[in-house]
Amino acid sequence: NGITRLMKALRHEAPAVEVARDRLAGEAVAVSAVADVVKHLGKTVLVRALGGTVAGGQGLGGETVGSITDLDAKTGLGSLAPGAIGLTVKSDHLAAGQMFTDKAASALPDWAQPHPSAYRRIVTPVHEKDDSRLSTALERMREIDPGLAVTQDEKSGNPVLATQGPLHLRRVMAKLADDFGIAVAEGPVPPALRETVRSGKEIHYRHKKQSGGAGQFADVVVELRPEARGSGFAFTETVKGGAVPRNYIPSVEHGAVEALAEGPNGFPVVDVSVELKDGKSHSVDSSDFAFKTAGKMAIKEILADVGTVLLQPIMKVDIHVPSVFSGQLVPIVSGIKGQVLGFEAHPTAAGWDVFQTLLPKTAEDELFNALGSATRGTAWFTSEFDHYQEARKEELADLL
Repeated sequence: NGITRLMKALRHEAPAVEVARDRLAGEAVAVSAVADVVKHLGKTVLVRALGGTVAGGQGLGGETVGSITDLDAKTGLGSLAPGAIGLTVKSDHLAAGQMFTDKAASALPDWAQPHPSAYRRIVTPVHEKDDSRLSTALERMREIDPGLAVTQDEKSGNPVLATQGPLHLRRVMAKLADDFGIAVAEGPVPPALRETVRSGKEIHYRHKKQSGGAGQFADVVVELRPEARGSGFAFTETVKGGAVPRNYIPSVEHGAVEALAEGPNGFPVVDVSVELKDGKSHSVDSSDFAFKTAGKMAIKEILADVGTVLLQPIMKVDIHVPSVFSGQLVPIVSGIKGQVLGFEAHPTAAGWDVFQTLLPKTAEDELFNALGSATRGTAWFTSEFDHYQEARKEELADLL
C-alpha cells in the first residue's frame, strides 16, 4: 500500500543520519517528532538519536531523560544508537518538533504547524465526579497536541475545545476516555449574546426598608439611554446641591452595573449609558448598600419597561482556499447569511486565494462543513470578533 511504499522510499532515498545532523549545525544530539500520552506511562515523546547515543538518565534538552522504550511503549531500551528512534518516558520537559543538545532545546526549522483550530465544541463530563479531573487531563492533552486549543465558556464555565475538525474532536474524546478514564459529551458552543435597548427612560426609584433599629433609605432619579453600537457602558451624574452625597454616587453606579450584567433574557446589556440626575438621602438610614440597591432596582425596572433586543456576534472570517475552488465561495457565504468583503491572491501560497468575509458566529460550523465538502477538505479559515449586530426575528428562536 501507499504507506509501505513511502517507508521504502524514505529508507532508500532519505539522507543518512550524518547528513541530517550536519544540516542542523552539527550540534544536535536528537530530534523529536511526536508527543503522546500513554496509559500508565504518562507523557511520551518520539525521539531520533543523531549523534552519539541517547540513554535513560542522560542529559537531553537541559534535563535528565527518565527512560526509553520501543515504539509500542512495552519494551525498555538501554539506549538509542545514531539513527534509531524510540519513546522517552518520564521526560515531561521534552516536546515535539524540537532538536536537542545535552543542555538545551530549540524549535526545528520549518517545523509544520497546524492550521488555526476552527471547529469548536463545548464538552462536559458524563460523570460529575470527573469534573475536576477533566481540566487536568485537557492540560496534558494540550502539551502533546498542537492542534488543540482549550478555552472556557463565559456563561457555564465548561471547557470549549477548538480542534481541526470532527475527526480530530473524536480522537481527543477517545483519548480522554482511554488514557484518562474520562467520558465526555460534546455539543455546540452557545454564542456570546448581548442585549441592548432601542429607547431610553427616566425613572424615580425609592428604596426604603424599616425593620427595627437602623433602616435602609435611598432615593434616586436615573435615566437609561441607548448609545452607539460598540460603545459599551458609560455612567454620568448631574446631581446638584448634594442631593445625593458624593460618597454614595459610586454605589449607584455599582448597582447599575450589576443590573446590566444580566438583562431580561439573561445576557449582558451593552451600548447604554446611565445618568444619575437627582435623589435624596437620610442621615441615619442611608448607606452604600441602600444606594447600590436603589441603582440596581431602578435599572431593572427600566429594562422591564422598555424591553431589550438581542445582539449576536459578527466575526471577521478570512477563508484560505485553492483558486480552483474560489468560484464556490460566494454562494456558500451568502447561503449562511454572511457577506463577502473581497478577495485577493494569497501573498505567500501560489494558487491560493484569501476571501475576507463577515459572518455570524453561529454560522461558523456551517461554514466548516460546507468548505470541507466544496474544497475536498483543503480550505481553512481564521476568525476574530468584529462587532455585535441586532438579530433578526427569524433568528431569535435558534439563538435562544
